[in-house]
Amino acid sequence: MKQATVVQLAFDISLDPIYRWENFYISPSNDGAIALLQRWPRWDNRVQLLYGPMGSGRTHIAHLWRNESRASFVDDSVLKLDYLAEYVSQNPFLIVDNADEITCYKGLFHLYNLINEYQGYLLLTAKTPPRLWNIALPDLASRLQSVPATEILAPDDELLYALLIKNFSDLQLKVPENVLNYIIKHMKRSYEGVQEMTMMLNHKSLELRRNLTLPLVKQVLKI
Repeated sequence: MKQATVVQLAFDISLDPIYRWENFYISPSNDGAIALLQRWPRWDNRVQLLYGPMGSGRTHIAHLWRNESRASFVDDSVLKLDYLAEYVSQNPFLIVDNADEITCYKGLFHLYNLINEYQGYLLLTAKTPPRLWNIALPDLASRLQSVPATEILAPDDELLYALLIKNFSDLQLKVPENVLNYIIKHMKRSYEGVQEMTMMLNHKSLELRRNLTLPLVKQVLKI
């Protein structure tokens, strides 16, 4: 395979992610989550939970489902609405991203019941399963722990490679194949590790005004 030419902007840039199928890499680590998305609307429960570590693609998958279902994202501000029942009756397909960070427990409990009442669908995403959440409302904790949960697993080498390419691409960087292979061998093998590595190397490249070559990466990683 020919090595790509490095192209770098002269300033730091962070672009909004593009949530499309062509920007999502399917691997054994996340194929369970994709299968869940593709089973809709034949879910075995109107409420589903998708969980995995930061950077694992939970939000991307939620947006893919939104594109299919026309679902709306809701957060604490919506859960606190006095007219939540009316809102759900008009928007029965909903997503609560980072549900483990929600603080309006009563609202989430009410939402759970309303989804079933109005025969809607609710997708929850979180970093961990509900049994690890600190939920102060026992009835809500009980219901969430009964929700079917799909886990996004730790990334394999193939997915790590794809994520590095995507992250560098989001920063408008093209990195040679030999550099990518070297990075994978010496990085923290996690979704968080991908984020940390791409940001660190991008900042160092900008600081030194040098392309991401193998010597530079070795210098940054001190290997």
